[in-house]
This record gives sequence, structure tokens and C-alpha cells, in this order.
Amino acid sequence: MPVDQRTTVVCTVFTRILRFVGLLTLSSTSGWNLPGGQAILGPVRIAASGAVEFRLAQDAFANRRIPECLALLNRVEELGYSLDQCDAWRWNCWMLLGRFEEAWRVSGRIIQRGCFDPNRLWDGQPFANKRVIIRCLHGFGDAIQFLRYARLMRRSAATITAQTHPQLVGLLRGIPFLDRVITWGEVSEWDQQIEVMELPRAFRTTIDTVPARVPYLFADRQNRLRSVAAMDRSANPRVGLLWEGGDWNPARNVPLREFLQVLAVPGVEFYSFQRGGGRDELISLDRDGRIHDLSGDSPDVSIFAADLTNMDLLITVDTMAAHLAGALGKPVWVLLPYQADWRWMLDRCDSPWYPTMRLFRQTAPGDWRRPIARAAAELEIFRHSFKRRRRELLSA
Repeated sequence: MPVDQRTTVVCTVFTRILRFVGLLTLSSTSGWNLPGGQAILGPVRIAASGAVEFRLAQDAFANRRIPECLALLNRVEELGYSLDQCDAWRWNCWMLLGRFEEAWRVSGRIIQRGCFDPNRLWDGQPFANKRVIIRCLHGFGDAIQFLRYARLMRRSAATITAQTHPQLVGLLRGIPFLDRVITWGEVSEWDQQIEVMELPRAFRTTIDTVPARVPYLFADRQNRLRSVAAMDRSANPRVGLLWEGGDWNPARNVPLREFLQVLAVPGVEFYSFQRGGGRDELISLDRDGRIHDLSGDSPDVSIFAADLTNMDLLITVDTMAAHLAGALGKPVWVLLPYQADWRWMLDRCDSPWYPTMRLFRQTAPGDWRRPIARAAAELEIFRHSFKRRRRELLSA
């Protein structure tokens, strides 16, 4: 990928980071504005002072040369460039490096400067004896990943309510350490509020203290029984597939044709959970009907959770399904783009967030051949191991 193209992709992601920490507001006349009215036209327009160094920092970040990026950001700041933007980039760098404590220090500096953030709700005070409401204002995957912290909050809070997307309500009501689950427009009395993605900072999480006990989500029993009754009875392992996520970052998506090497593994029952345009791709490529379509039309994520519970493995791109499978304690393999999200860090093939998860990373931007080839080889091993365990269970 050319340098300019890589930088454009990174700038787009960075714009989302700035919005997350509350450093960008939208103007109908000038585009994105920083606090104080400084206009940013397009993803990022940089000030003249430090412009070259800032562009070099962007390129270092795009190529995952994170220590170099941090050094350049220090230089850019010395040259008078926006401290808010430098800190937003630093935050992402420290999270990628797994140095969460450094990221929380950056967050603290941003808060001390009084930067407005519509998603920063926590007042910084302890939760002891408070009626706490956790507001899930980000994506489905974010809510699933970080509601695990309610178990820690349960030790001191009087009550815990989660306010979330309507599609998640049924699923999240099965979390034993939540007192109540509501959606937008529903009222619950509270003394303290916090946005779900603030929880890791509130508990000062480090790489060694991630609360990784799974499962913490549970599929409804009746839904599980309905799901398994609709599946083929087979001695082969059931493997779910998802190759497209949301539209905001197409680099995460894998064309289904890239999966052909995985689909060629014999002795596996494949199930598709893909919706949207990817579902049409399935129809065109799977003419012999080897892949069972479980995508369905229900918006209720609890139905999806029941189907996942009956899988032996999920192979997916970085989407809500990866978090759902991990929270259910199911084996899940996640295919990651070269510029993966901060929560997957760098170079790791496992995740401290989910003990049952394995990561298959691109080694070059846009090239899915290596992670797909590795997944196919590992699937062969998984298939043989599954059948061996099944024989041992039957003979016991």
C-alpha cells in the first residue's frame, strides 16, 4: 500500500480516536473542529509547525513502528503542535504496546485540560454503595467486551444497571452480576454513571490484571435447544464463519474467495453467520450448498449467541461476533488486518481479554494469504484433535 494511502487510512482511524476522546466537534460550515475553533478539513489538516514530523509520525504509526511514532510525537509537541492531538495518538500507541497504565496517564492529562468528551461520563469517584448505571454508547462489541467489569463493580456498588442497544437487551439480561438491563428511553434511578469503555480506566487495568474469566455471557437454554434442533447431526466439528464486519473499516473484511483454502479442509461442517452483502457472496460461491446458512433475520443478538454456543469453533474477522464468542467462552479465531485495533495490540497470537481466542494477523497490509493459510493448517489440526477427543468420550 503506498505511503499516502496508508496515511489516509490511519488519519481516518485517528479521526475516530479524536471523536472518542472528545477532541473533535462537527461544524456544518468548516468540517471537523478542535476545541477553540481550529478547523480540520478532511481527516486531519496539520498546522505548519511540526507538519513534516507529524506526517512522519503518521507513517511510522501506519507501519506499526510504534516507538518511532512516540519519539516523533514528542518532537512534534516540542515544535508547538496540538497537545490534544499528540496525546490522542500517544493513547493509541500505548494501548497497542500493551502499556495500559501509560494510556491512563494520557487520559488523565486530557481530562485535566478540560477537553470536552460527550462519552466521558464517570466523575472519577468510587462506586461504593452507589446505584451505578453503565451506558453502552459505543458498538455492540464494545458493550460485550467491557461489561465484564460489572463483576468487579459488584463488590462495592449498591446496584448496577446497564443501558444498551435494544438488540443486546435479551442477551445481557442473562449476566448474573447486573441488576437490570434497559435500553434507550427507559428510566432507571442512579447516583453515578459511567460509559462502558471508561471501565478499564476506572479499574486502572494493566496487561496483567485484565478480568479474563469466561464465560460471563450465557445463551438462553430454550434458544440453544431450538438452535441445535435446526442443525445437521454429524460427527464432524461445527465451524462458524464470518468474513465481513461493519462498513467503517473495510480493511477488516475478507473476501469470501480468500476463504477457499479454509473451506477445502475436509471433515468439517461449515456454518455461515454472514449478513448483508457478504451473504450474496456466499450464494454465488457456494453453489453446492456445503456451507449452512445460519445468518437469519432476527436483530436479537441472543439468537445469535444460542447458535454460537452450538459451534465448536468460530472463524471471524474483527467484529461483534468475535467478542460474543469470546465472552461465551467458545473457541474463536480472529482474522486481523495489518493495522489492527488497539485492543489486539501488536504481534500477539492470543488475547488477554479472551482466553479461548487466537489471533491470525496480516503481515502486510491487504494480504490475507498468510493468515488464511495458517488458519487452514490449524483447522486441520483442530479437526483431528476434535475427532480424537470425541472417540475418547465415546469409549469412556
